[in-house]
Amino acid sequence: MVEHHLVRSRLLCVTLFAIAMGFLEAICVVYIREKLFSPGTDTQEIIAQLGHFGIEHVREVCTIVMLLTVAWIAGFNARTRTAMFFLMFGIWDITYYIGLRVFTGWPASLLDWDCLFLIPDPWFSPVLAPVLISVYLVVSCVLLILREISGSSLRLTRVVLSLQTVGFGLWYWSFLKDSDIIMTGGYSGVEYSWFLFLGGMVFVLFGLIVAMRQRSE
Repeated sequence: MVEHHLVRSRLLCVTLFAIAMGFLEAICVVYIREKLFSPGTDTQEIIAQLGHFGIEHVREVCTIVMLLTVAWIAGFNARTRTAMFFLMFGIWDITYYIGLRVFTGWPASLLDWDCLFLIPDPWFSPVLAPVLISVYLVVSCVLLILREISGSSLRLTRVVLSLQTVGFGLWYWSFLKDSDIIMTGGYSGVEYSWFLFLGGMVFVLFGLIVAMRQRSE
C-alpha cells in the first residue's frame, strides 16, 4: 500500500502538470492564430479550421501519450493509473478554456461552440458540455483514488463499467453526430443535443453511485 502522504504529493504533481498543459495549449492557439490566420479572425473559427491541418492530429496523439505516461508514473495500480489519466484530462481541459478566455477573450460564453477533438473525426459541442464532463472526471477520479488509499476501494463491477461506457458513448455521439454538417457549413442552424448529453450524465452518475455503495471484495 502506498503511503497517504505520497499519494497526496502525486495528486498535487499531476494537478500542476495538467494545469501547465492546459495553459500551454491555450498559448499554442494564440501563436497559431498569429502565424496562420489574418488579424481579427474569430478564435472559434480558428479552432474549427485547425481540423484541416494534419499536424494537429499528431499534436493530439502526443498530448494523450504525455497524459498516459505521467499517469503511469503517478499511479500505483491499474485503477489509480486510469484515474490519474482522467483526472489530468479533466483539469487540462478546464484550464485550457480558462487560458483561452484570459489570453483571447474567447469563449465569450460557455454556450459558444468548439471543436473538441479531431480523432478519428472532429468532435463539436458548446464549451459547457466538455467542461461539465471534466468536472465529473475530476470529482469521480479523486474519489476513486482516495477510496483506494483508504482501503475501501470502489468496486468496479461489470454493471458499473457498463453504465460508464453507455454514458461516455452518449457523450461521444452527441459530439460527433453533426460533425459533417459543421465541417461543411459551420455552426449556423446546428443545435447541440443536450438530451444525449444529459442522458450520458445520468448513466455515469448512476454508475458512480452504484460503485460508491459497494466495497471491493
